[in-house]
Amino acid sequence: MTEPAGQPTILFVDDDTDIQSAARLLLTRRGFRVLAAHDAAEALTRVAADRIDLVLLDLNYAPGATTGAEGLALLRDLHALRPTLPVIVVTGHSGVAIAVAAMREGATDFVMKPWHNERLVALLHDTLDRRRHEARPDTEAAEPVLIAVSDPMRAAVALADRIASTRAHMLLSGPPGSGKTMLARRIHARSGDAAPPMILDAEGLSTLPAERGTWVLRAIESLAPPLQRLLADRLDAAAPPRVLALSSVGADDLATRLPPRLWLPLGAVRVTLPPLTARPDDIPALAAHFLHYFAARHGLAAPALDQPALDALCLRPWPQNVRELRAAMERMVILGDTTAPPSPDGDRAPDTPTLAQSERTLIEAALRRHGFNVSHAARDLGLTRPALYRRMARYGL
Repeated sequence: MTEPAGQPTILFVDDDTDIQSAARLLLTRRGFRVLAAHDAAEALTRVAADRIDLVLLDLNYAPGATTGAEGLALLRDLHALRPTLPVIVVTGHSGVAIAVAAMREGATDFVMKPWHNERLVALLHDTLDRRRHEARPDTEAAEPVLIAVSDPMRAAVALADRIASTRAHMLLSGPPGSGKTMLARRIHARSGDAAPPMILDAEGLSTLPAERGTWVLRAIESLAPPLQRLLADRLDAAAPPRVLALSSVGADDLATRLPPRLWLPLGAVRVTLPPLTARPDDIPALAAHFLHYFAARHGLAAPALDQPALDALCLRPWPQNVRELRAAMERMVILGDTTAPPSPDGDRAPDTPTLAQSERTLIEAALRRHGFNVSHAARDLGLTRPALYRRMARYGL
């Protein structure tokens, strides 16, 4: 999407629609383009899909929340996605102490609710003016956003974030299309290293770079034996590069393909990304992100996904994981069609789930939809409570 020349775009993240409306009225009259996001996932999607110049960030989104934990987590994600994007924290309940904590996490400044209109507008102009005169201006955001809603994905991202600020080598494993390269970029963004990472494909690599820095080495299992030995030597040196090794094979298999001198340092910290079918809670959030992103990219309206369409997405096997879901959502935007997309192999139909697989998926979806209230889920499925309990026991739910 484009905006008039010279019109800066402000993203305001706040769950209160009245405050959103007041901010939009004020800022549009003062020459700003204003976009709204009501939670973290929507904010990350906006930053990925639109050219954002500055973020106004509320720190609490859940009803009754006052700790600011949600906003601080989003601030860290925004910094990983766009390191030099200015973020001004807007806080009321959380007070000055949490605003200071946000400044330590990389916020540019903060304002208190209720804000003074003229001071807020002046702060926005001053912040944007400083940004324009920075020696290293921010570049437009790349599309990828790491969506982690499900417990398995959140655990993997939390481990990666905990180690990111160190110089430790890491092994990121997971099936094709699960987001390994994206996670590596996030780790590097949180490492404090200003130099961009070197993305290297091990397959076909004929030599190793002379630079140190951070190497994202994809398909590490395909590295030729002479280069395996050379890399082991480099890692034994006094000032080695940091290697984020990516692999689509399991750790046990990888341990047999690499010499111990290489496997031991690379395998010391292992982060495993689950396949998309093992993280169904992420599918609605990923689908919404990609629909909005491609709608903005192609200048089209984003189709609305109703519950049957989301259930159909959760039933698909997704052999190429997030990469395949991304392609399916782009097709939906382009064609304006929210029906389940065909397989990427053309006319060949996707593998049909068994009756048991379909039943388990429908039960899981109903339970999540009703906050695991068995009575409501049973009514939704047309079952009695005892019948639903029997099926839950059958599938280990």
